[in-house]
Amino acid sequence: MAGHSHWAQIKHKKAKVDAQRGKLFSKIIREITVAVREGGPNPETNSRLRTAIENARRVNMPAETIERAIKKGAGELGGESYEEVLYEGYGPGGAAIMVMATTDNRNRTTAEIRHVFSKYGGNLGSSGCVSYMFERVGYMEVPKEGLSEDVLYEKAIEAGAEDIETGETSYIIYTKPEMFYTVKDSLLKENIPVENATITYKPLSTVQITDPETAKKLIKLLDALDELDDVQNVISNFDIPEEVLRASA
Repeated sequence: MAGHSHWAQIKHKKAKVDAQRGKLFSKIIREITVAVREGGPNPETNSRLRTAIENARRVNMPAETIERAIKKGAGELGGESYEEVLYEGYGPGGAAIMVMATTDNRNRTTAEIRHVFSKYGGNLGSSGCVSYMFERVGYMEVPKEGLSEDVLYEKAIEAGAEDIETGETSYIIYTKPEMFYTVKDSLLKENIPVENATITYKPLSTVQITDPETAKKLIKLLDALDELDDVQNVISNFDIPEEVLRASA
């Protein structure tokens, strides 16, 4: 399974645990405030905000918490002002890594991310050092249960999707960024559930990791980056064969 898809599946499995610790709530709240700042507080006219609110409801975030995040983004409440920052670097085995962060203190976040890269055998690089290896895409997951790939493929492609992959528990749909909300809304109108929907990055090619120890180090690095409060998403171009992944566990 390719690195991007595999990492997304790992994060999907961790979602409930993260929610219990409050980390997922924190990340979604930041996404809501940034979405409001960029596109306004009305989810009917702000697609990014609408998706963030849907993600919040999916993990049972209280309505008052969502409303407070919207007001914060609109400047009605005091507190931190967040900005989005993209970090780039390399992990064990030469895997390229993109880290999407939302922060109120860029210096602090940069120091934390650099420390994690260094601690787990990676290197934080300069802007542009790996981004050329990725393309910006719309990404969404559709649960496999009760839905055939042929049916989903027909409806997704008809709506404007670019590609579909089969993950462990979900179908993974890719779109052009400008078609993301069109495809997502079309699937929802067909009563097809959409999960973990976002605009993100997909690797143009992958780096195969065949050594279990290297695979273990890489997964530890990605886990540690994802655990940072300021990190919203982590994308890598690794490809770990299932037998190597099992051996590294």
